[in-house]
Amino acid sequence: MKRFLLLALLSIAINTGFCADYSKIDKQSETVPSNLKTAKEISRYLTRHLTSPTDKARAIYFWITHNIRYDVVKMNKSITYSDSQELVDEVLIYRKGVCSNYTALFKACCQSVGIESYIVDGYIRLNGKLVLVGHSWNAIKIDNKFYNIDATWAAGYVANGKFYQQFRDSEFMITPAVFIKSHIPFDPIWQFSINTISFKDFDTNNFDNREKSAYFDFSDSIKTISTLNPLEKLKRERQRIIHNGISNKLVAEIVGYLSSDIENEELKIEVAKFNNAVSLFNEGAQTFNKYISALRNSGSEFIKPNPKLLEILNLARQKTRSASALVSQIKTKDSKLSTDINTFNKTIEKQIINIDREINMVK
Repeated sequence: MKRFLLLALLSIAINTGFCADYSKIDKQSETVPSNLKTAKEISRYLTRHLTSPTDKARAIYFWITHNIRYDVVKMNKSITYSDSQELVDEVLIYRKGVCSNYTALFKACCQSVGIESYIVDGYIRLNGKLVLVGHSWNAIKIDNKFYNIDATWAAGYVANGKFYQQFRDSEFMITPAVFIKSHIPFDPIWQFSINTISFKDFDTNNFDNREKSAYFDFSDSIKTISTLNPLEKLKRERQRIIHNGISNKLVAEIVGYLSSDIENEELKIEVAKFNNAVSLFNEGAQTFNKYISALRNSGSEFIKPNPKLLEILNLARQKTRSASALVSQIKTKDSKLSTDINTFNKTIEKQIINIDREINMVK
């Protein structure tokens, strides 16, 4: 289960964003009809007269930052969700949330209108000071270029335990080169740079080493993500983070979460193999029962060589052996699964003995 990290909203420094006049789009995007409840409905309404991906992203950004309040009660809680849709449903019901809700909603809205969008997890520097608390923001890809968007910061700030809604235009479509000064992703691919900043250099506010770092093909890594199975995706992400240098407790914690997710994913694969082995065994058992039924219907006290019965028995043996071969591939540290495997292996052995005995008789 993915852990979504929550960040307390703070007063922030102004970043240099994407400069343009969006006054007309903003005016049209402040509200939507109350009967629109889903991200798809809201985003399609907001962008109904827009054609440019940038304008569409702006309309979504403006609506979210003006209609979703920061949930101060959840600010210091660490909550897990089964998927991002839960975050979207939650924020649209209550019209408030934390950074995870803001980012999930922005991504869902963008996807509904054909904008390539990502959720990025990392941590920040605030007014030059390091803040080792997890945060989430969005990235979008338009005309083959990546931009960063922080709708949470753009919505307002928290002071003395209270949220103040104050729109900040500076968090829209920030270039990676500017954004990295205040936001560093856990996974280096989301820096969108061929020369990445290490966690250590970000923590010490040292950006001089950037041009000296090795070439990093972030674009290829991002393209590859969609082709990977969940386990390989997690492993590569962990590897990239470790390679970027574990410089603080937060990064070490993230690596720990990923390691736990990897173990869980590996267990899911092992359990699936075990279940497949059990299914094969059951098929073999059903085939063996067909032999028993055919034997009873023969009405013979003594069995003569019978090719049909032998064929049924051989098929039962084949399926049972296949189950044994599959379960032998499972290597697990899970005690319950290990116990189940041991019990299952004994059942397989007994069944093979029964089948072989009948094969000898039929022959």
